[in-house]
Amino acid sequence: MEDDSPLDCLIIGAGPAGLTAGINLSRFFRNIRIIDAGYSRASLIPCTHNYPGFPEGINGNALLEQLRKQLRINGGQVHQGEVLSLQRADNGDFLAHTPTDVIRARTVLLATGVVDVEPELEGFQAVKEKALIRYCPICDGFEFTNERIGVIARDEHGVHESVFIKHFSADLTMVDIDDGAFLDQRLTDRLSQENIGLVQGCVDRIFADDRDFVHVRMQDGTEHVFDVLYCALGTRVRSALSRELGARRNADDYLIIDEHMQTGIEGLYAAGDMTNRLSQITVATGQAAIAATAIHNRLQQR
Repeated sequence: MEDDSPLDCLIIGAGPAGLTAGINLSRFFRNIRIIDAGYSRASLIPCTHNYPGFPEGINGNALLEQLRKQLRINGGQVHQGEVLSLQRADNGDFLAHTPTDVIRARTVLLATGVVDVEPELEGFQAVKEKALIRYCPICDGFEFTNERIGVIARDEHGVHESVFIKHFSADLTMVDIDDGAFLDQRLTDRLSQENIGLVQGCVDRIFADDRDFVHVRMQDGTEHVFDVLYCALGTRVRSALSRELGARRNADDYLIIDEHMQTGIEGLYAAGDMTNRLSQITVATGQAAIAATAIHNRLQQR
């Protein structure tokens, strides 16, 4: 069924960006709803050491729970569920279709984030569960200073990521899982100039030993051992809802936003990783605060 009384704002996604926007809008006494499907990228963080206010670091799920608690204290809550489609009504409101109802809202904030692309390698998930697979050297490269670092990659993005990680350790090797299919001479020369090792060929499997060293075993029988592996295969943007409305995206599918976090669709905002800004929690929460204030001001004017 459809609720005829529109929300001031529907927030889709309850990661750091969605929760921060919800906190701010609740404190503006706005009628909001947060819907979350439970796939926050932040929940995968073993421990972040560069989020302000937590000098000993904080687990991603613990941080999310702190934000949910702050949301509850300010009168908001998260509703578990999924928005299947998003449409525009004749009067300019948005209609969000869930499996059970249709939600009408004057504005919408998308905070659905991105998904890390992972390789289909035997043992990858088991090593990941031991927190030996990392994705963000900005977040935790410092913790692996001067250690043996492997970078799972396949193309120019992986080369750039390897060069960035080289700042933390000279003992660095890029593991090209596509055996040179996307690496030309220019890219291999760049790795050589930076003294970054390059392993090419088919990976048989990866595993962690009882000392938590990560082994990458190739099909030719050779084996490479690291203290940690970084996965540099890029991300996929959860942008399906924005595509339905025709919101502009760049060549990599990230949403294009203005200085108020509004997309090219009036009343449709976005915050967090899906906006192709620096992929950091602090950036996501800052964007969310900007978006929430812009949404409040927009509703005031209307």
